[in-house]
Amino acid sequence: MEKSTIPITFTNEKLHLIFEEIVEKANNFRNFRFQIINKESLQNYDKKILITDDEFIINQKSLISGFGVIFVIKSSGNNLKKIKFDNEIILLDIPLRITDVFERVSTSLKYIETQNSKKLKFNEFTYDPGMRTLYNSNSQIRFTEKESQIFKCLLDNGNTQILKKDLLKKVWSYNEDIDTHTLETHIYSLRKKIEKNLMLKDLIIFSENKGYFLNKKIL
Repeated sequence: MEKSTIPITFTNEKLHLIFEEIVEKANNFRNFRFQIINKESLQNYDKKILITDDEFIINQKSLISGFGVIFVIKSSGNNLKKIKFDNEIILLDIPLRITDVFERVSTSLKYIETQNSKKLKFNEFTYDPGMRTLYNSNSQIRFTEKESQIFKCLLDNGNTQILKKDLLKKVWSYNEDIDTHTLETHIYSLRKKIEKNLMLKDLIIFSENKGYFLNKKIL
């Protein structure tokens, strides 16, 4: 089986030099290989996993779009918890060992590959629950965790509507602090994201008495 290539790019020059040496000496892993690249080359790689630093994902946020999992080495002291990312962010502290990085990347890669077998293919679009992406040959969007849960519930409900209260229970369980306004806000955001990025209107349909319905015919 062909090995996956995991791109590594840094803003921090010291990290770049350290990983350059590490990759040169120890890059013979079972199912993947690391590759140091410049930021202009990111678009040429399969957007499964990226290794970078906190300065890069803050200053080059547009370039990380589409990557499912990003391992971020904390080098600048920036508080990333205050910043919203669509990607799954895994923070790595310094000092770190290459074996630890390998094990964590390997685990993430296996999970992604397992999820790939669960992809749902429609007429034109494909939904990847592992990467939380809906895409076709021309465009893609990545859902937040809650958006993905909502979308999956609508998918699982088949060709029938689901009431607001039932959707709330499935996505937020029985949290009494969550009301219908929270659900409506998430669905509004989800609709706008789908319409803007995939040019799909009326994918999520709502009727007052019957609830929400996913119009899978246009996928």
